[in-house]
Amino acid sequence: MDDEVRQSLGPMPDEATIRAASLQVIEELRPGVRRDGGDLLFVGIDGDKVQVRLTGACTTCALAGQTLGGVRRRLVQVLGWPVRVVPASA
Repeated sequence: MDDEVRQSLGPMPDEATIRAASLQVIEELRPGVRRDGGDLLFVGIDGDKVQVRLTGACTTCALAGQTLGGVRRRLVQVLGWPVRVVPASA
């Protein structure tokens, strides 16, 4: 990320803030994912990378990447800071 952009965003949220926001976003999105036979599980954080495990029908769904993208978009809205959401290995 460009230094000028980084300065305009302010300091990166700490790990506890990212964790709390991740759990909140997963709880918000979970009902829709469960309706389709899947689930989202928070796994961990590594810097600006949030690891999420997709389970159930999500493991073989062609739209799994879009689901993770939806988690990322909502998480960026909540945090006001860019993060990456990546699938956690089983």
